[in-house]
Amino acid sequence: YIKEGNMGEKVIRNINHYILENDISLKKLAKTAGISYNTLWGILNRNKDIALGDYIAICKALKEPIDFFIPIE
Repeated sequence: YIKEGNMGEKVIRNINHYILENDISLKKLAKTAGISYNTLWGILNRNKDIALGDYIAICKALKEPIDFFIPIE
């Protein structure tokens, strides 16, 4: 899990912002990433961390580099 301090929360916040800014359907993203809709919704709305495999699947589905959503500190 990406879980260093509140790094997971920041990564999830960045993903949420990207989804809203680009008007991306969660159902379509979940399907493309190979993650169930309920799992994706839970990651984005309830979790404070994200499994590395889910993170990579989301990056690939959005066609963004693996480090795209990781904040520079």
